[in-house]
Amino acid sequence: MFRLLSHQGTRTRHCLAIQRRSEHCKAVMAIRREDINPWERRVPLAPRHVKEITNAGHKVLVQPSNRRAIHEKYYEKVGAVIQEDISGASLIVGVKRMPEEKVIPKKTYAFFSHTIKAQEANMGLLEDLLKKEVRLIDYEKMVDANGYRIVAFGNWAGVAGMINILHGLGLRFLALGHNTPFMHIGMAHNYRNVSQAIQAVRDCGYEISMGLMPKSIGPVTFCFTGTGNVSKGAQDILNELPVEYVEPHELKDVSEVGDMTKVYATVLSRHHHLMRKSDGIYDPMEYENHPELYTSRFRTSVAPYTTCLINGIYWDPHTPRLLRRLDAQKLMRPIISSSAAKQGSPVLPHK
Repeated sequence: MFRLLSHQGTRTRHCLAIQRRSEHCKAVMAIRREDINPWERRVPLAPRHVKEITNAGHKVLVQPSNRRAIHEKYYEKVGAVIQEDISGASLIVGVKRMPEEKVIPKKTYAFFSHTIKAQEANMGLLEDLLKKEVRLIDYEKMVDANGYRIVAFGNWAGVAGMINILHGLGLRFLALGHNTPFMHIGMAHNYRNVSQAIQAVRDCGYEISMGLMPKSIGPVTFCFTGTGNVSKGAQDILNELPVEYVEPHELKDVSEVGDMTKVYATVLSRHHHLMRKSDGIYDPMEYENHPELYTSRFRTSVAPYTTCLINGIYWDPHTPRLLRRLDAQKLMRPIISSSAAKQGSPVLPHK
């Protein structure tokens, strides 16, 4: 019995030694507090993700934040340690960049740096990272075996963006003297969840269907560019309104004599507005290789009949612009007083 207990005691001490070595060598990562934008409530990892990491034997530090959308107690429940000092972590993750003075030297950081296209506003940050010997993992450059981005703007970016656009549209109309149902839609970050935001959009749609849009505005039209995840997410939100989709060439008619109990939308593809400068023809293969040979007729055929443009495409300096500054200035030309305009029903720009 004594021999057995001695053997067990030796084995226990051996196991404890292994455990101590394991604890000493386990990786430590940290979730930093977002502090570059006062409205930023997002977090790179949810509690369920942290649970997977802690279950794998790694330590996760979470910097406290009263602004974060997810309360820190949910991180504590899954094994994270809430503390201000995250200098003990070898990997520090965030959503957006941090102030340069808060960069800890010789660490690995993961966040959207917005430096890959040499964005001037963030060149100082990149220089500071290099000076402090920081390894940067930029979400924008994380790709799979096929070269497709792993972390990218997706459906939810379109959803949140469209909610904010509808909110902004309500404010814009009000500034021009028109109270509309869009005023009941708030900013996306003010809702507890997406269901609440969608309900607000539906309530707005109900009022539109009841004919409560001011007649002085005329039918509201939306134009989406692109068919990717962002554009589709934005369309998902607009579909909560009484909306009818039309072809781009039909926008002119519906913007003038359309039904006031609905809104109208169109999805713009390349062939709808791009044309070769020499003969007005669109050749998709040639455009891919020589976009400089093409121009866009968006400014004349679509923009004058669009209330709200939702741009969901990537633009390269070699490709045609949808709108130039001069085009926008013409569309927003000063309102000329007219006897047809009634007091209390101001005329809208380009309407």
